[in-house]
Amino acid sequence: MHKKPFFNFLRIAILSVAMTSFLSSCFLFYEDGDDDDEIAKQTSDWLILDYFDADNNLNDDLFRDLVNQQCALASLGGGFAPSVRILALWDGQSATGAADDGNTRVHPNGALYELGAMDENTFRRLNSGTDTSFLMSANTKELTSSVSWLSYEPNMGDVSTLTNYLKWANKYYSARNVVLMLSDHGAGTDAESFSGKQSARSLCFDDSDKSGSYLTATDVKNAIKDSGLNVNVIWQDCCLQGNAETAYLLRGCADYLVTSANTSYSNDHFAVISSLADSNSTPLSFAKAIVKAYADKLKNSNMQMGADECASYGTVLTQVAFNLSSAKQNALYSAIDALSSALIAEGASKCKAVYNNYLVQDGNDFDSCKGMAYHGSLVYLNDIGYFCKNLIADSSLSANTKSQASRVMSALDGIIASSWIGKKEGESQYQYAKNVAGYSGVLDGQGSFGLTIATQLNPYCTAHGGDSKYPFYSHYSQLTGYSSNWGELMKIWHSNELAY
Repeated sequence: MHKKPFFNFLRIAILSVAMTSFLSSCFLFYEDGDDDDEIAKQTSDWLILDYFDADNNLNDDLFRDLVNQQCALASLGGGFAPSVRILALWDGQSATGAADDGNTRVHPNGALYELGAMDENTFRRLNSGTDTSFLMSANTKELTSSVSWLSYEPNMGDVSTLTNYLKWANKYYSARNVVLMLSDHGAGTDAESFSGKQSARSLCFDDSDKSGSYLTATDVKNAIKDSGLNVNVIWQDCCLQGNAETAYLLRGCADYLVTSANTSYSNDHFAVISSLADSNSTPLSFAKAIVKAYADKLKNSNMQMGADECASYGTVLTQVAFNLSSAKQNALYSAIDALSSALIAEGASKCKAVYNNYLVQDGNDFDSCKGMAYHGSLVYLNDIGYFCKNLIADSSLSANTKSQASRVMSALDGIIASSWIGKKEGESQYQYAKNVAGYSGVLDGQGSFGLTIATQLNPYCTAHGGDSKYPFYSHYSQLTGYSSNWGELMKIWHSNELAY
């Protein structure tokens, strides 16, 4: 007698819950036609925005990072930690490009997730190689079907993909601290564009896009600006982005940039995200935690690039946190510009002697390489702080040159918030650490190291069709937006190499 009314009540209750859930998802995850005043933003202390471009040979490595982040959420309390939310935009390697070893976890199409906690047993299974499927935590929410801007095969090298992602995140999420994490290959310093040539100051190469597209530093800057997001930390988990030209271009886009000055491994994402268990975490402490996690992971490693890969210094183990304050970056720009003028005033003979003594690199002979030097895809890079340290100690140079070198060192000290430079080939001790808990600097003399600057064309690079006459030095300022005087100095260093 009472069954029918009960089931009617149950039916109404279920319909009501379902409708509420549906409307909630509409308010939260559909960007077209919504009234912004009605959107209930998801709020948190920290919002991590992952941009995983795994559409290349890094598919497996980046998937492990994705898993580690979910495990880190478990360490923060499980489920959706109210203080930390992580969104992950993913584009995996196509099945045809997967490795044949049976261990590739392929998710070829684009996907958008809000990450949840990953239990330890699932984590161990995924990292053991016994389960080769693309498995995510049961607590992770897939939002892919809820957005109109994400295509089945997104081009992660297209700035519109990054821009749409950041705009969407800004509309539906709010946090006191925002981190943009870009993960893929990185390619060092070069042009944004010049005479149809493509940039090598770049990252996020999408192998599915046959035009060879990728993001430039300018793309990252514009995407952040266009999104309206207040980004506190830009974490570029990729190679060769820790250079003066890129840091200067990104000035004012965030509080800190954390990346590597050289080729690098992927960082320990579990340790990085777990650092947010400290309720007093700030953008600066988080930036330092990224550097420390890298040092802890690789402190016993000694990776040496082969000569055929154009390596020119015996360490690739670098990680640095840079202050992106416009005032601090402008101060370094001015100091490097003045140092360049002072060196030019020394005369061509001394300029070339300085280059040969402290900067020159040979990708085929490590022993002949000078200073703290790193290979780039198109240009070789040198540590500007270490270069200035050597200039200050050079008795043949004028007092003005030494004074300007000291000025650069002082500006660097204000920019490099934390740095860790690993082992030199054949040595058992890491080279230098600044503001990294548990480590101390051991390189002879003090100074802020870890920021590089372009110094010479890579003669072994086949970029730009192997065009060895690419006019990098004669158009340095136009190409990079950096010091015209530094470009003039490079012309003197390489006057016998290129036709201008």
